[in-house]
Amino acid sequence: MRADSNRLHGGGPALTAFWKASAAVALLPLGACGGGDVDLPVRGSEPAPLRISVTDSPSGRFEYTAPRSFRGGLVEIRFTNRGEASHKAQLWRVGGGHTVEQALRAGRPLPAWLTTAGGVGATRPGETGRTFQRLPPGRYYVAGSGNERGTVARFRVRAGGRSTEPPAARARVVASEYDFRVAGLRAGRTEVEFRNAGAEPHHAYFAPMRRGATLADVRAALSGRSSGQLPVNFERARETVVIEGGDRQTTELELESGRYALLCAVSDRAGGPPHTEKGMVAEVRVP
Repeated sequence: MRADSNRLHGGGPALTAFWKASAAVALLPLGACGGGDVDLPVRGSEPAPLRISVTDSPSGRFEYTAPRSFRGGLVEIRFTNRGEASHKAQLWRVGGGHTVEQALRAGRPLPAWLTTAGGVGATRPGETGRTFQRLPPGRYYVAGSGNERGTVARFRVRAGGRSTEPPAARARVVASEYDFRVAGLRAGRTEVEFRNAGAEPHHAYFAPMRRGATLADVRAALSGRSSGQLPVNFERARETVVIEGGDRQTTELELESGRYALLCAVSDRAGGPPHTEKGMVAEVRVP
């Protein structure tokens, strides 16, 4: 089944460079480390892994694979990129007796029966990303983002899994309407709890700021009011996937020391401008 998630992202020409970068360049992955697993903390015995993978074809299309069913509750999502380009695993939950085909045709406003459901952020070829989060029972599919073209994977989550919450982490990123709160970030690999304390979907995108650039420069570039060199380096960006209000996950970010523009570029469920245009752009310093 072909995926076209541009219709779900919101934004317009002003964010073309952002979406191209977040979908196509070889971003450093969330929860990946040289093709092996990341040691994220879990209380008690670890949950069984939900294994998702993606492959590319010579024509530039991609294909996701996932188990047909999986026990929910607290899960460990392991996403392996077997392709030749950077990919992410964005999960969507389809409710109310609707189909994945209907979900892929959805636009803004998002119907109440279609919700973002976490997953694993951009992962480089040959590497495996890992995230811990809760998945309630229901029908799901996993897709990429941006201008990718290919086949999604659908699966069902069954009841009966662990009811515990994702593990605590050394750092925290909390998103809400329309700002961020950040604590504990350090250079290097850091376990991060990403929490959506708002009512709208959010993600966290860390773009390194170029020397001399200001937050005003970043805002102007994202809104299309400037030209020339971008004030941020999208090719070295790190990100989380999108989660709904009230959800959280524990994953990993690998950050260099320096200044970052932290932003959310998705739109409200009802539509409208991307959250960057509502002020959801902040400067974060990573020691």
